[in-house]
Amino acid sequence: MSNVRVIVLAAVVALVLAPSLSALLAVTGHLEPAGVLTGLAAGFLLRRQPSTAALATLYGSASAVLIGELFAEGLLDETDFADAMAGWPGWVLGAVLAYLIAAQGLPRGQAGAVKPAVLPMGAAALIAAVLSCAQIVAGKAFGMTEWVDYHPYDGPGWYRDLTSATWYPAASVVLASMIASRMPGGRGRFVVLPLAAWFGCAMTAGPVQYAQALGLDGKPAVVALLASLAGSGIGAAAAAAALRHGGTGLGLVSFVLVFTAGEVTGVWMKDLPLLWSLVGPLALIAVVAAWTAWRDASLRSGVVAGVAGPLLVWSVYLTIGSRNYDHSSQSWPYWLALLTALMALLIALTAAGLARLGRATRTPV
Repeated sequence: MSNVRVIVLAAVVALVLAPSLSALLAVTGHLEPAGVLTGLAAGFLLRRQPSTAALATLYGSASAVLIGELFAEGLLDETDFADAMAGWPGWVLGAVLAYLIAAQGLPRGQAGAVKPAVLPMGAAALIAAVLSCAQIVAGKAFGMTEWVDYHPYDGPGWYRDLTSATWYPAASVVLASMIASRMPGGRGRFVVLPLAAWFGCAMTAGPVQYAQALGLDGKPAVVALLASLAGSGIGAAAAAAALRHGGTGLGLVSFVLVFTAGEVTGVWMKDLPLLWSLVGPLALIAVVAAWTAWRDASLRSGVVAGVAGPLLVWSVYLTIGSRNYDHSSQSWPYWLALLTALMALLIALTAAGLARLGRATRTPV
C-alpha cells in the first residue's frame, strides 16, 4: 500500500468515518459502540498498517468529540456529546482491534515470546502494584483525590477522582512494563509483560480504589473499581505498543512523568494560561519525535513516538468525559488533553520530518 493511500485512508477513518458513525449512533441514544465499530473498519481498511490503523481510530475519537459538540448536540437529550461517548474505554478497545486486524493477528515472533519468564513477569506485576497503590495513597493523602461528595473549593469532585483512579494504574502499568522489559528474559515480551502488570494493578489498586470510594452517598464504589481496571487496560495497550515500536516507550514514559508532575504541581489547573499549559508538552513531543525519527531514519516511527504520550492522556480523559456541568478541574484538563493530542500530530509530523530531512542531507565532515 502506497504512503499516499495510507494517509488518505487514515484521514478518512479519523475525519469522516468516526464522526459519521458517532452521529448515527447518537440518534439511537447509544454512543458506546462507536469506538469498537471505528476500530473494526480501520483494521480492514488499513491492512498491514497496524500502528496507523490504531492511531487513526484514536484520532477519530477526537474528531468525533469535536464535531459532535459543535453540530450534533441536538441529537442528545440533556447530555453533552463528549459525556455520552464516555463511560468505558471503547475507543481504546477499538484501537486494539484495529491493530490486531490490520496486523492479521499478533506479529510473528510473539508466539515464541509467550513462554513463561518468571522474573520479568513477576517484576511487572509487583512494580505495577506498588506504583499504583503508592499513587492512590499519596493522591488521597495530599488531597489530589478526596472521594467526597463535595470539594469545598471546586464543587462536586466525583469525576475528577474517577479520572485519577483511571490514570494512576494506566501510568503504573506503562512504567512497570518498560522496567520489566529491561530485565533478563523480558525483551520482546510485548504482550505478557503488560498483561502481568495489568494483573498486578487489578489485584491491588482496584480494591484500594474501591475501599477509598466506599464513603460516598449515592455513588457506587464499584465504579471506582471499574475505573481502575479500565485504566490498567489502557496502560497495558499503550505499553504493548511501546514495547513493539521503538521510540514509543520514550514518548510514553516522558509524558507519564511530565503529566504526573503537572498534576502534583497544578500545572494543568484552570488558573494557568492556555499557552503555558501547552508549551512543555508540545516541546517534549517535538524532542521525542525528532530523536526517534533521526535514530530510526523513519518519519512514521517519529510520529508514532511523538503522539503516543498525548494519546495516552487523551484516552484516560475520553473514558471519563468532560463533565462540563460538574467542575472545571475535570472539564479544563479534558479539553486541554484533546487540544494537546490534536496539536501533537502536527508538531510530531513537523519535528520528525525535519529530523528525517536533516539525517538524509547530512554529509560527513
